[in-house]
Amino acid sequence: MTEARNLLEWHQAKEKGAAAQRELDEWRAREEELAVRRKEAELKIKQIGTPAETDIDNQIALKLAQQELWLVDKDTERFMEERFEKEFALRESKHEWDVKAAEREAVLSREALELYYRIGENISNPVVEVKRRSCMGCFLPLSVVKMEEWHKGKTLVTCDECGRILV
Repeated sequence: MTEARNLLEWHQAKEKGAAAQRELDEWRAREEELAVRRKEAELKIKQIGTPAETDIDNQIALKLAQQELWLVDKDTERFMEERFEKEFALRESKHEWDVKAAEREAVLSREALELYYRIGENISNPVVEVKRRSCMGCFLPLSVVKMEEWHKGKTLVTCDECGRILV
């Protein structure tokens, strides 16, 4: 069962590292969105140009475009303050999970990794825990034979119903 536990911890570390990376990607996407909004506001101001004193409609349009640019700049300022703190923490977290995953992967057998990847082709969460004599992937009870095999812990045990590796 030690190999199965290492496989679960490796899987969880990989998942948490991937989650941190997705969050970092979301921050980058938000920054790009703000840059696009800023360019659009600047373009509006440029298109309006300098209206004549008698052209009230364009003067109002210019003031609105300038206000929009100011709002985008304020959003960007707030975003950058928040991003600075969170991005650093996310990078640290991702690094820690990547290191933990690498440590766990180093002690796993080739067969365990092959089984994991084979199951992972069809199932999103290939490693699950056993609780109350049930697989936490499909939530169906395990047979007595499977429970005995799982308790012995000499080999990796898979669920008869969903095929996930049981820990």
